[in-house]
Amino acid sequence: MNANASRSLADQGLDKNPGLASFEAWLSMNRPMFAAMTELNGRFLEQVSRANNEWLGFVNRRLNEDMAASQRFMECKTVQDLFAAYSDFIQRAQQQYQAEFQYFARLNQKLADETASVIKSHMDEIETDIRH
Repeated sequence: MNANASRSLADQGLDKNPGLASFEAWLSMNRPMFAAMTELNGRFLEQVSRANNEWLGFVNRRLNEDMAASQRFMECKTVQDLFAAYSDFIQRAQQQYQAEFQYFARLNQKLADETASVIKSHMDEIETDIRH
């Protein structure tokens, strides 16, 4: 179907084109869900972007830490020095990974809370529309 034929069908009006009327009814009925999904997609993309930026920053910081640790290991004169440097490295890495995983847990919880809030607000709109 070309653009002129589509415009012609739309120009006929709902009374002459029952297919268009049923589509309009379906669209009207689903409009709140489309709005909710659009809002959710926007928020999801923001969170994914934030997560990607955070993860790249974390990986960069860890790579720098790893390179610095390698340098410290090479500078060790005794086994005790190596043990202390390695122990510090492991402890620091564990703390950083734990902090990063906690950050992502909070980020995911925030996304879940926002999702529930958006769906609830749009469901409230649907209930209001149904009552009227």
